[in-house]
Amino acid sequence: MNLISERVTADDYDEAIELFYDRHWTDGLPVVLPTPKRVQALIDYVKREPQESLGAIPPKGGQATIEKLAINAVMGGCRPEHFPVVIAAIEAMLDPAHNLNGVLQTTHMCVSLVIVNGPIARALGINSRDGVFGNGYRGNGAIGRGVRLALWNLGGAVPWDTDKATMSHPGEYAFCIAEEEEDNPWRPLHVERGCPEGSSAVTVFACEGPHSTFCYGTPEEMLHVLTDTMCALGNNNLHVLGQTLVVLNPLNAEEFAKRGWSKDDVRRYLWEHARRPIGDVRACGVVHEQFRKMERDAGRYPLRWDLDNPTTRVPITARPEDIHIAIAGGRSYFAAVLPGWGGFGGFAVTRRIP
Repeated sequence: MNLISERVTADDYDEAIELFYDRHWTDGLPVVLPTPKRVQALIDYVKREPQESLGAIPPKGGQATIEKLAINAVMGGCRPEHFPVVIAAIEAMLDPAHNLNGVLQTTHMCVSLVIVNGPIARALGINSRDGVFGNGYRGNGAIGRGVRLALWNLGGAVPWDTDKATMSHPGEYAFCIAEEEEDNPWRPLHVERGCPEGSSAVTVFACEGPHSTFCYGTPEEMLHVLTDTMCALGNNNLHVLGQTLVVLNPLNAEEFAKRGWSKDDVRRYLWEHARRPIGDVRACGVVHEQFRKMERDAGRYPLRWDLDNPTTRVPITARPEDIHIAIAGGRSYFAAVLPGWGGFGGFAVTRRIP
C-alpha cells in the first residue's frame, strides 16, 4: 500500500506525544499515535486507494486523501469501523452548500455537528439517548474528534490564525451524535432528507452548542417554550436568515405523535410562531441593520414582509424546511435548540455511508 506521509521517530511514548504538541498536530489534547499499522488498518477497512482525495479542506487547502484522513481518525481514537463515518462526514462538509471555508473562519461560534443515522449508529454504539451531547461514548468522541483533527491539520483551522471564532464552543474538540430511531414515532432525519429506509448516513450542520429548553407538557405548552427560545435576539438567524436545529427528546416526540402532530406540523408551527417584531430586532443596533440589509439585497427577506412596519413579525428562517428537527436525548423535561450561522452557510448536508 502506498503511504507517503512523513514518518517521524521518537525514543519513547512520552517523547512522541510531546512531538505532536511541538509540531501543532494536536488540538490541545493528547492523541493516539498514528502508527503505520493503525493507519493501514483503517485504509484496508474502507478498501479505497490511499491517495484518493475527497478534495481540498479550507482554509489552507490541504488535500483530504484517504491516507491523511486515516491518520487523523487514528489520532482521534477511531477504530477501522468508525472510519466510513469520518469519510462521509468530510464529504458532506465539502459540499458547497455547507460553506466549510466560511464556517471555519467566521467570528461566529458555529461548529459543524455530525448527526449519524441508520444501522451503523447502533452497531458502533454512538449515543443517541441520555447525555447525547456529552462524554462517555467512544463512537461519539472518536468520530467527532477524528473529523475535527482533519479540519485542524489539513484545513489549518487554528485559533489565533485562520479560525477567527471569538467565543466558539467545546464542540471544536468533538461534535457528533446519533439520532434516536427506535424510540421515535417519526421518520428519521436522513430518510426525511431523501435517504432510503434502512440506510446509514450522516448529516452535518454548522450550529451553536445546544441551548437547554425546558420542554414538557401538551404540544401547545412545548411549542410555546420552543418558539420563545428559538427567536432570542442574540440568535444570528434572527438577523441573517439561515437554518436552525431543534432536538426533541423521545418523550417530546411521543407526546406530539399521540395527539396527532406530525414532524411537519411541528416544523410549520415553529416557523409561523418563532418570530419577533421588526421593531425589537432594529433596537439591537446599526450593525444588525447592516446585516439585515445584506439579507434583503440577497433576496432572503421575501417581499410579503413589510419591514417598514415596526410591528411586522419576522421569522428566523426563510422557509419552514430550514428548521431541522431531530430526536435524541433522554426521556425528560428537556429539549435543545441549536441556532445556525445564519444565511452565510453551514447549511445541512446529508451523505450516505456505504
